[in-house]
Amino acid sequence: MIVHRLLRGRIPVRRYSQEMFAFRRGDIRPETVIACMPAIAICLAAGIWFGSPDFGLVAASGAFSVGFGAFQRFTAVRAAPMILAMVGMSVAAWVGSFSGSYMPLMLLFAAVFGALCGGANAAGPGAWWITLQWAIAFFVADAFPSDMMGALGRAALIFSGGLLQILVVTIVWALAGKSSIIREHDGTERWQDLFAVMGRRLTGHSDTLRIAIATAILAVVTTLMTKTADIPNGYWIPVTALIILKPQSDKTIERVVFRICGTVAGAGIATLIAALLRPDESLLAVLVVVLAGLAYSMQRSGYAAFVATVTACVAFLVSLAGLPEIEVVEHRITATVIGGLLALVTAICVDAWARRSRGSAEPPPASEG
Repeated sequence: MIVHRLLRGRIPVRRYSQEMFAFRRGDIRPETVIACMPAIAICLAAGIWFGSPDFGLVAASGAFSVGFGAFQRFTAVRAAPMILAMVGMSVAAWVGSFSGSYMPLMLLFAAVFGALCGGANAAGPGAWWITLQWAIAFFVADAFPSDMMGALGRAALIFSGGLLQILVVTIVWALAGKSSIIREHDGTERWQDLFAVMGRRLTGHSDTLRIAIATAILAVVTTLMTKTADIPNGYWIPVTALIILKPQSDKTIERVVFRICGTVAGAGIATLIAALLRPDESLLAVLVVVLAGLAYSMQRSGYAAFVATVTACVAFLVSLAGLPEIEVVEHRITATVIGGLLALVTAICVDAWARRSRGSAEPPPASEG
C-alpha cells in the first residue's frame, strides 16, 4: 500500500520523456569544458607511456571527478569545490583501500561517508556534491584493498590527478579573465553558515537527520551485499544508491528512472563504439577524453543524457585495466538497477518514517465541554 501511494501519480511519463535526454546548448561553458580535458589526457598518456595504464587510470579518475567541481559552487571561492573534492577524495581513497580487508572497519567508514553524504543535502548542492565525491572515492578504493603503503600510493595518484586538474582549470580561468572570487553561487556564503545549517537541521526528528541515518544504513547494507555476494564491480551499487537517494521520494523516483535509462543508453553507445573501432590502449584513452568532455557539457542537460555520457566514459576508462567493454557495461547496468531499487526502497521507508513522526508530533484535539 505504501509503495502504491508513493508511485501513484508520481511518474509523469510525458514530462520524463521530454526531459530525460533534453539537450540545453545555452548551459554549456565551453572554456571550462575544454579546460577540464587536458589533465585527463595527460594522466592517461603518462600511464600508457610508462607502461602502467592502471596508475594512469586512477590518476585520470581523480582528474575526471575533480573536473566536475569546476561547475559547482561552494563558498565564494571559485575553486573551492575542486580543492575540497581533491583533498577529501585522497583521504577517502587511502581510508577505503587499507580498510578494505577489515570488514568492521570498512562498515564503520561506509556508515560515516553515507551519513556525511545524506546530511550534506541540507547545506546545498555544492556541499552534497563534495561529500558525494568523497564517498565515491571510498567505495571504489574499498574494492581494491591494500596495505598502508599501497593505500597511500592510490591516494597520491588521485591527489596528483586532481591537483593537475585544478592547476589547468584555474590557469584557463585566469587567462579568460575570471576572478577567483565569485558573488553569485549555490550553497552557503561562509563556512560559519554551513555549520549553522548543519547544526540546526541535524537535530531532533528533522528530515535531514532522517536522511543522514538512512544513507548511513544504505551504505552499510550495500557494502555488505557487494562483499558477501562477490558482485563484479560491485562498488557501483553503493555509489549508485547514494547518487540517486534524495530527501524527497518523488525526486528519488525520477532519478531512478532517469539513471537506469541513461545507463542502458550509455552502455549501448559504448558497446557500439567498441564493436566498430576495436580500440587499443591509445584509442581507449582518446575515447575517454572525448566522452569526458561530452559529460562535462551534458551535466546541465537532461539527467539521463548526462548519465549516458558518464557511463560510456567510465566503461572505456575501466577497460584500460584490461576488462572487456561488454563486461564493464553489463556490470554497470546490473549495479545501477540494484542500487536504484535499494535507493527507492530507502526513500519509501524515509517517507513513511517522516509521516509517522509528523503524525505523532501533532497535539491531540482539545476535548469539548
